[in-house]
Amino acid sequence: MWIFIDVVIKLLDILSEVESKTAKGKTQTKEITISFDIPWNKKIGKVKQKITLAMSDSSEKVFDLGEDIEKYSGLSLKEAEEYNETPEDAYIYGLCQTMNGGKDLFFWTNGTRMGGAATKVGVWPAILEQISHECIHLTRAILAKHIMGKGFPTKDWPSIGEDPKKNLIDEEALTTATGLVVEQITDSFLEMAETYIPALTKKVRDLK
Repeated sequence: MWIFIDVVIKLLDILSEVESKTAKGKTQTKEITISFDIPWNKKIGKVKQKITLAMSDSSEKVFDLGEDIEKYSGLSLKEAEEYNETPEDAYIYGLCQTMNGGKDLFFWTNGTRMGGAATKVGVWPAILEQISHECIHLTRAILAKHIMGKGFPTKDWPSIGEDPKKNLIDEEALTTATGLVVEQITDSFLEMAETYIPALTKKVRDLK
């Protein structure tokens, strides 16, 4: 009886390891609709945009998300393929950019690199650093796209500052919008991150 139980446990461990390796080989993606209201800034007001949230195990896979990623990011697929990546060093750690002729925005994370950061500085410091850093870039792009319309992303982006004659985006609008963007992507981000940070079990993610 005990021998049977021991065999079953070992088989479950093997299956779990295979499943984890398989998940790490795939790019996880989810389309998320971001919506918020900045009522005091008449140039912004109500915003509603779709973004692609994604996570992969290596840098070259970000280029599979859509078209024109090399063009808009200035990064190279060839360089990504040739880069000797480790959990401590990667060609790209995170990227928020435009794709598909400027129509779409994405937020992508190198899961292997984030797992390395979690080992070095701790799970939550690594996650909070990555989300806060990239969501500032993402929010900036969302606001620019919202304000610029068809001129996005090639025309001059609206500047950020406190002079309403010069700046279309005030600092409070940017920070408020960033917080609301973070709220709307975090649950899905943590679900994806569990593949690379096993400590992020559903029980941990659901803690309020």
